[in-house]
Amino acid sequence: MTLPLSPTALDREIIEAKARSMGLALTSPEQFAFLEARGPLHLQAAPGSGKTTLVALKLALLADGWSSDRHGICVLSHTNTATQEIASRLTGRARRLEHYPHFVGTFQSFVHTFLALPALRSLKVATRAVDDQAFAAQARRLLDLGQFTTLRAYLKRRSDGLKMVTEATYVFDPAEPELQIRVDGLNRGTASYRQLMKLKEHLCLRGVFRYADMYAIASRHLHQHPRLAFGLRSRFPFVLIDEMQDTGEEQRRLLEAVFKDDAVVQCVGDVNQRILSADGVEPTAGSFLNEKAMELPVSLRFGAGPARVASRLAVHRPQEIRGHGPESALAIITFTEDSIVRVLPAFDDLVRRTVPAEAVAAHPPKVLGARESPGTSRLFPRAVGCYLPHPATGTAVEVSRLLQAYRHARAVLLHTGQVGPAVTVIWGAVRALLWELQPPTTPLTLPESLPPFLQLDRRPGTPGHHLRVLLVRALHDDCDTPAAWEDFVSRLGRLVEEAVGAPVPVDRTTYALWLSHTPLPPSSETSLSPVLTATVASAKGETHCATLVLECVTKHGRSHDLGSLLPVITGETPAGKLNTTGRHAAMTTFVAATRAKHLLALAVHEDRANPYLEALTRDGWSVVSL
Repeated sequence: MTLPLSPTALDREIIEAKARSMGLALTSPEQFAFLEARGPLHLQAAPGSGKTTLVALKLALLADGWSSDRHGICVLSHTNTATQEIASRLTGRARRLEHYPHFVGTFQSFVHTFLALPALRSLKVATRAVDDQAFAAQARRLLDLGQFTTLRAYLKRRSDGLKMVTEATYVFDPAEPELQIRVDGLNRGTASYRQLMKLKEHLCLRGVFRYADMYAIASRHLHQHPRLAFGLRSRFPFVLIDEMQDTGEEQRRLLEAVFKDDAVVQCVGDVNQRILSADGVEPTAGSFLNEKAMELPVSLRFGAGPARVASRLAVHRPQEIRGHGPESALAIITFTEDSIVRVLPAFDDLVRRTVPAEAVAAHPPKVLGARESPGTSRLFPRAVGCYLPHPATGTAVEVSRLLQAYRHARAVLLHTGQVGPAVTVIWGAVRALLWELQPPTTPLTLPESLPPFLQLDRRPGTPGHHLRVLLVRALHDDCDTPAAWEDFVSRLGRLVEEAVGAPVPVDRTTYALWLSHTPLPPSSETSLSPVLTATVASAKGETHCATLVLECVTKHGRSHDLGSLLPVITGETPAGKLNTTGRHAAMTTFVAATRAKHLLALAVHEDRANPYLEALTRDGWSVVSL
């Protein structure tokens, strides 16, 4: 269909005037080519190239010139962080894009809203948890019941037996009337497969799903009701997809099924940041990246040093990134098993000495690691938690999911200023954790007692109202001490117990995070306490004044990521010669290394760092040996 867009909405003069009103400077023909485009396109944008700013400007132009109140603009991304970043930049008339008939959200929320949840409602299935970890917890408990004896016996003979159950995911085949589970080496006609399907169906009827299940459910619903695609294309004649590189094969097929005809689809992203769905696999021919893609190779986030590192780590598409941002320092912190707990204090000291105080206030420093869960690897360090000392014993700990969710919620609040999205993050984590703890055969009372945040009771004096007040105050007050965090968790536990009417254990997380480094003196101008640690994937789209990347084990636990990448980082070995594991590590490190404006630091064990220190020094890296 013809876009309901003013003929002059994307004219050069209109674009320049809108950019000036938003305080933006357009400096390249590639920027204008993207903004002026009315048809399908792909844009390959280097980290810090102003991609999100351009997207926001284009959306503002479209909003100004959009003339329909029945047909809308659909804006999709793959992470809440990216979606919130876009939403935070919608001002003035562009705020209309957050309301009907438009849609701004994650790909997952789009599939839920328009396909998967309507399909489940039509089957009279109440969705209570769409979460991989909640599903795994329920599946493990259900497996222990006597009715699955054949399946349990079969799983004992497989090294990946438990994983086969906890990650059992629906797949849709148009030739099959019902959803199936794809399991290597397990024939569909066997008793074990039938019991696995029975277990999966039991959790389905209880409303417990994996994230990927929703795509299979949506695909089947779309296949059974093909006019849905026509309706969605009519509703959304223009689709802008941010972070397109993270689109998986199943998502790509859904996109094509819905929008392949009539709708204008514009894709923006960076194929070298393809880590969420890549798993070391090259992008498929029909997905991102199009060979004719426009390109934005200039980064305004960082200077020449990080740009050089990023260019060397580019795996999917060779790209010479040009750093036109602030002068950026490079540092490598080497440690031993005994000194690993001093890595974060050393990073504090580096930030204090090299980063302007105003930059710290604008974009707080962050510590990133590729791995949050330590897994079963015998290597050290294994994950982010290995760098965090227990306050009493000094042993490494793993930061809990509740604490991770709280820190994420705080970041959302500080970044967007919006309480609603922030408090929804932490409340969603509380519900998922409590759901995991509920035995799979008990009555389904917990979800009704603890509904989504927007449905919590608002009447003063009720448990729902007290929970609302507690969460909002905790996010504003910042639980930045062990005592404050313990008080918050204790009060949360009491209110949850009151709401449910029975004792329900709340995640009694360690507060080692707050003691993970030496606090700065009270008189220090730059207070970094507490250091924010997170996985690399959760930091996509973020900008930090300084970023520390922690060495962790690779996805199979047989080697370390940063240690094996030092030859690539120094320029001695091209990224193209890496094996599959190395390529995956390079993709993750590429994302982490391109977050910082003023300081990029790596933490690497001295045994793996020492052979490359001379080359690193020649390349502009300073060395901190612990």
